[in-house]
Amino acid sequence: MGVPARLMVLLTAVAGAVDAAAFIELGEVFVANQTGNGVLLAIGIADSFLPGHATEGVIGPTASLVGFCVGGVATAWAARLLPHWALLAFEAGLLALAAGLAWAPAPLCTGVLASAMGAQSVYAVRAGVPGVTTTVVTGTLAALFVRATGGIRERQGAPLLALVWLAYFAGALGGAAVVLA
Repeated sequence: MGVPARLMVLLTAVAGAVDAAAFIELGEVFVANQTGNGVLLAIGIADSFLPGHATEGVIGPTASLVGFCVGGVATAWAARLLPHWALLAFEAGLLALAAGLAWAPAPLCTGVLASAMGAQSVYAVRAGVPGVTTTVVTGTLAALFVRATGGIRERQGAPLLALVWLAYFAGALGGAAVVLA
């Protein structure tokens, strides 16, 4: 496993930790898993149409989706001009900013954390490690199944994909343990 693959495993663990911590601390919203936020947003919108229900359930998922898009677009644009390490520095800066904003309203923290995960997602795509996205582990599992059941050449990539999924799980477990302790 080369340097890019090891870095993808580490970044996936970071995404799991940040996602779990944000879900627990910021009102049950994801910052890396935008598919989950799409579902939460849809539920929040549907719930707001019921008599006596407020639209509070849409604020967190909306902040995360917008933040993720802003971070992703900014990173995709910057990637045309800057070296890869600068993209990781941008993500690290956003994570540090979010830590500094721990006192701020949850939607602001959510947006900044999601921006960092958007930046990370674009970095992962640009790194080009087949089947590894670092924030979307459902696709990684599907790629693992395809590789694990394929020919000899395909199976060679399966251990990395399994490790990436396990890294996300371990990161989520660590993030949850820190926040819940």
